[in-house]
Amino acid sequence: MNFKRRERKSKLKFMLFGIIGIAVIASVSWLVVTKFEGDAPVITVTLDNEFIPAETQIPVNVHDEKSGIRRVFASVIQDGREVTLVDRDYGQRGDDDGAYHKVDVTLDIDVREKGLKEGEALLRVAAWDRSWRQRLSGNSAYAEQQIVIDSTPPRISALTRQHNISQGGSGLVIYRLSEPCEKHGVRVGDNFFQGYSGYFEDEHVYLAFFALRHDQGSDTDISLYARDRAGNQGQSGLHHYIQNRAFDSESLNISDNFLRQVLPEFQSEPGMPVDGDRIEQFLFINNELRMRNDAKLLSLHEDSDSIMHWEGGFTALPRAQRRAGFADYRTYVKNGEVIDRGVHMGVDLASLRHAPIPAANHGKVVFADWAGIYGDTVVIDHGFGLMSLYSHLSRIDVGVGDFVSKGDALGNTGTTGLAGGDHLHFSVILGNVFVNPYEWWDVQWIRNNITGKLDDISEKVD
Repeated sequence: MNFKRRERKSKLKFMLFGIIGIAVIASVSWLVVTKFEGDAPVITVTLDNEFIPAETQIPVNVHDEKSGIRRVFASVIQDGREVTLVDRDYGQRGDDDGAYHKVDVTLDIDVREKGLKEGEALLRVAAWDRSWRQRLSGNSAYAEQQIVIDSTPPRISALTRQHNISQGGSGLVIYRLSEPCEKHGVRVGDNFFQGYSGYFEDEHVYLAFFALRHDQGSDTDISLYARDRAGNQGQSGLHHYIQNRAFDSESLNISDNFLRQVLPEFQSEPGMPVDGDRIEQFLFINNELRMRNDAKLLSLHEDSDSIMHWEGGFTALPRAQRRAGFADYRTYVKNGEVIDRGVHMGVDLASLRHAPIPAANHGKVVFADWAGIYGDTVVIDHGFGLMSLYSHLSRIDVGVGDFVSKGDALGNTGTTGLAGGDHLHFSVILGNVFVNPYEWWDVQWIRNNITGKLDDISEKVD
């Protein structure tokens, strides 16, 4: 009996020691996993680029999934001097487990207040977590970023003197920048036209073609604008003269026969009221679809080449009669009642049925496809934001990426899209604006307003 009793006691002691051992191991494991964890915090500094203006705010995010964040420190180091931006300790009143696992910090930099100066500097951000490693000081992480402090606005000044422009017309300004800028060009009212480098050997001299919409009058403000890489902005007035123009008006009769011919081509367009009557469908096409098509075609200038592909005057469709002019105000009438109004942003030219269409000037094809109300369409990029558009084609003979010379065949005239008869709808696009093609057909206008300026400034700066 005593032997059995001693055996039971030994088993109980063994089990007790085992339980205690497991508890100790679990406790040690918990301490190692949680209190002695070895993963450093992760620091994310959000900077658009390395250039910093006189006053700015830089967002910083720090997160530590395990033990949580203990401290965040940030500074700017310049010429051996360290300026503290943030030095923040985090207690135990954070997330559900009482720790801060994620914090967002804003670094406020005021160059004058901090005694910093223009030039290179080092931005440093450090963070420590609540791990018991490193003698309880925790795991640490560092993020460093070379920055350039730039608090001086760019200077922009026009080199060309005369800038005469008509409503719906085009213009050119050549200007000099004091430093490289991320955005520069011409402001025309609420519109902006990007400037380009690459034409002049002097890397500080740029050019910008700009346009005046047909509905912008003589009170439209036109000025030069630049924003450097640090976000500093510079502006300069631009001497200019705006000539008001009167545009023609025309009334278009919308017959049932015309609607029967054109509406089937648009039934698959998104948003088309297929269950509506013919007038509802026409109004959708003439308004909503037209705006969508215009937006797509006018956006093509964003990838325009920084090369002037074109040379001399632009050519028109040979032996053609003008059917409608640029910026004609149109009234659409059905059974004697006005159903819609609009503006015609191009010139309609009619020749023989399926007449061959020549390229108006040298350039690169950037669009050759169906374009809604414009039907089958070709767009040529002539460089520096200048493009020509050819619509209602019955046949397209070029593809995107093709380089064409003045006079090369693009396709044939037709009736595709919202066309009442076989013709070519020809438009000139400058930036995101349809402009008057007659100017670009006029060799004397081009010499006075474009090439003469380019030659004059080239002699002075190259």
